[in-house]
Amino acid sequence: MELMIVYRFLRKISDWTMSGFYSEVCITGGENVPRDGPVIIAATHHNEIVDIAALSATISYRRRVCYWAKSSLFKNPISAALLTSSGSIPVYRNPNSSSSSFLSNSNSSQADLFRHTSAALTAGEVIGVFPEGTSYTEPGIVQVKDGAAWAAVEYAKAMHLSGKESKELVIVPAAIVYTDKSKYQSRVCVRYGKSIPAGEYAARLDPENAESTRVVVKEITAAIESQLKHLTVNAPDWKTLRAACAARMIFWKNEDRIPLDRFVDISQRFVEALSPRSEAMETRKAILNRYLALLHFTGTSHSALEDLYPFVDPNEDFPMRTLLFPSRIRAVVTLLLQLGTFTFHPRALLFFPVFVVHIPGYITGWFAARMLTIPNEEETKAQFKAIFGGLGFALSYGLLTRACVKLAVKFTNPVHPPIREGGLAVFINKALRLPALCGCLARRQGSLKSALGTLVMAVGMTWSLWKWHNALVYANYRQWKCFLTAFRVFTGLLLPPSFDLPADQLLAYSAPPLPAENPYIKRYVVEDPPRSSSAPVGEATHTLTQSCVRNIDNTGPGAQGLPVPTRQLIRHLFFARYEACRVLRQSSDGRMPG
Repeated sequence: MELMIVYRFLRKISDWTMSGFYSEVCITGGENVPRDGPVIIAATHHNEIVDIAALSATISYRRRVCYWAKSSLFKNPISAALLTSSGSIPVYRNPNSSSSSFLSNSNSSQADLFRHTSAALTAGEVIGVFPEGTSYTEPGIVQVKDGAAWAAVEYAKAMHLSGKESKELVIVPAAIVYTDKSKYQSRVCVRYGKSIPAGEYAARLDPENAESTRVVVKEITAAIESQLKHLTVNAPDWKTLRAACAARMIFWKNEDRIPLDRFVDISQRFVEALSPRSEAMETRKAILNRYLALLHFTGTSHSALEDLYPFVDPNEDFPMRTLLFPSRIRAVVTLLLQLGTFTFHPRALLFFPVFVVHIPGYITGWFAARMLTIPNEEETKAQFKAIFGGLGFALSYGLLTRACVKLAVKFTNPVHPPIREGGLAVFINKALRLPALCGCLARRQGSLKSALGTLVMAVGMTWSLWKWHNALVYANYRQWKCFLTAFRVFTGLLLPPSFDLPADQLLAYSAPPLPAENPYIKRYVVEDPPRSSSAPVGEATHTLTQSCVRNIDNTGPGAQGLPVPTRQLIRHLFFARYEACRVLRQSSDGRMPG
């Protein structure tokens, strides 16, 4: 039995990452992963290294997942040993290629890749593949390539040639769904779909017919893509997805109340409700996008705004006519109440000592996310926050442990001399008359006891601080956001309306900024060909392009707006909330999808 020391260590770090960075981790469909036997996990890939941590930490029966890794990482002997110990398989070039010549390619690196993959599957291992080929942020699944399908086909061929009997290979699609993947203390749900038995497709393989192999690969890829789309939220464009997000926030008030196992289904219902094309629907989506954009540019959340200043429909019976935004007096009182709650609440007082210990981690994580990522590149922020935040926490734990050890030695120092001078050392000195050996043993005994005591103290202190921090961080973090929202509303209402951003400049902040494009996404663009004898009239030409394609109606000016003081947008934010709530209630009669 393999010890898998490196893999176990990395998996433990994955456990800490998922439980520390995210407030809740939900697993559905875990029963679709078999306890043993060959498995290929075909997972979505929208959050870089965090996706690997999510799969490793949530897979059923704590099975080891062998991932494909770049061959360049294996050139260094040390890194090669670490990757091999963790079960990684070297990839010399991207196998997620849609080329029809993939099968006939005699490149030895491809042969090595599938030989190692088939060997791992034969041994009953789990292979982790991200068939999208790259990590990206889009309103839906853009591409599913055929790397996982080719791995399954090559394994079936290897088993056929060897004549050995083995357990049937299954492909398990997995969707890693984040409520807000780059946001600290957001939530994540890992959904394992129904297994795809590769044997049913392999039975139609003809080793002598390359075309039959390509057909089977396409069928397996289509089955994987169908399940991945069913397991995730998919919208036709950014405008629809953002409108659905805004509608979901308004209906649920606090999205953390949405059960994670229903998050995708509920979100997809909002998307479908807002997908029909009509002039009235486009107006609704524009209003919802404006509210979401102003939440973004003011750095507030709908849940915090609702907690502090709940929306009341003016059409409902109410003793007083409601205002679009609160008065200055109410803003001052709310700010003072939030300041008192944030500072003197028992929960905050209990959290303050452990918060001070973790400050270096918060600073390093925030700094790394700002300095090491491309602006608006959502899929890389979480990994840098988690990695460098974890390093900051480890530094704090180490320094605190060292200080506690020194303090313990200082107070217990009078106890040590009798141990060093007596006990085993004195007995050996008298019995064997070997002073030199006696001194050596005495020193070793003291150093071993000291090292063991330090280790026990470090592990106990780290575990206690980690549990203490995680038990209180979510509630205090939410309280901190409420306090910031109260402060921003106060500063925005303190000045007269003449200091607000002029209406003619507000258009630049009416749509949220689009995420950074991934240049490695290949898209098929349908173009109308010129009328010529070489192309039939009315037939569309499919052109494969590396360029970034965006829907024309989504290239809004939100990404071009220059930063402005938050206080200039607060009144616009309250008015946008009123418009968004009004248009939703008129169109849905208050019914809540899901």
